[in-house]
Amino acid sequence: MDTSENAALVAATWWKRGKAAIVDALIFLAVGLVPGAVFFTGFVVAWDEGPPDMPAGFSFDSSAVLLIVIGGILGLGCLIWAGWLFGYRQGLTGLTPGKRRLGIHLVDEESGLVPGGAKGVGRWLIPVIVGGIQGIGSAIQLIDILWPLWDSKNQRLIDKVFKTRVLVGSPAVVDTGPPLPESPIIS
Repeated sequence: MDTSENAALVAATWWKRGKAAIVDALIFLAVGLVPGAVFFTGFVVAWDEGPPDMPAGFSFDSSAVLLIVIGGILGLGCLIWAGWLFGYRQGLTGLTPGKRRLGIHLVDEESGLVPGGAKGVGRWLIPVIVGGIQGIGSAIQLIDILWPLWDSKNQRLIDKVFKTRVLVGSPAVVDTGPPLPESPIIS
């Protein structure tokens, strides 16, 4: 199904997508605040000013190490949760909290249905990995974010790679295939 032919399927504007991304980023930052605070509290506890004649430094005792380890584990849990919510779940439902709030959704460009969990995770993970590359990664990520401003289908580069589109309206349903036969047990 070519979504550009159907007038009812309108591509979401760059501004609307940006607002949805801001809502999603605020949710992620709010959740990530707790692991970050616990992690950095461990380093604050470990900081030892020492006597005036000695230089200051870190003195890692068991409580500081415990806080750092707990913060790291919580941070890893936060990243896994973000991958599930903003990647996998978005692929299955076409929505993130920001997309739901702004009335837009993600679809597969060819079928018009939700793209699936693997595409959702890919759309979330690839920009994170590319953005982590020093120098050029940040430039590529900026170009990716700005690309819908001049693209005729309002797609990001990552949308072009995964053949997805962000459209206005309610999400498409998942194609479950042919109907299942009736149960012989229930009459």
